[in-house]
Amino acid sequence: MTPKEVAAAFVAAHNAHDVDKMMSYLTEDSVMIDVAAPIPLDSKKDVRKLYEMIFAAIDINFEITGMIAEGNKVFAAIRTTGSGIGVWMGKDLKGAKCEVFEGMFAEIRGNQIEKTMFYSDTATLSQQLGDYSPAINMDPEVSDIM
Repeated sequence: MTPKEVAAAFVAAHNAHDVDKMMSYLTEDSVMIDVAAPIPLDSKKDVRKLYEMIFAAIDINFEITGMIAEGNKVFAAIRTTGSGIGVWMGKDLKGAKCEVFEGMFAEIRGNQIEKTMFYSDTATLSQQLGDYSPAINMDPEVSDIM
């Protein structure tokens, strides 16, 4: 698979809400940073937990609106939409809607993703999903989170 195909396959597994398939596209030592995540993502196990939480609370979809690649690096522009179907961070989201634009930067090793960074409109997403607090410290003095 090309790096673009790996990134697209990860997104397709996400849209199918297939956590096992998503995890199969991540290396065992994969690093994922998602500025909108409500929990720290210190391991592949944490990434699994995050997506299990998301899929239990939100019928969510990523639409890739553009993708570029250079070598083993891929950037996908994503339109994220969703409808609340359960509880997210202690708040009932049933009937709530979310719609934001995000970006996914990925470094590919073989047919798996080694590093992922999601860039999100975190303020809007948090408001749409019950004003939860993201786990990553985004203070101006934090110079490099990757």
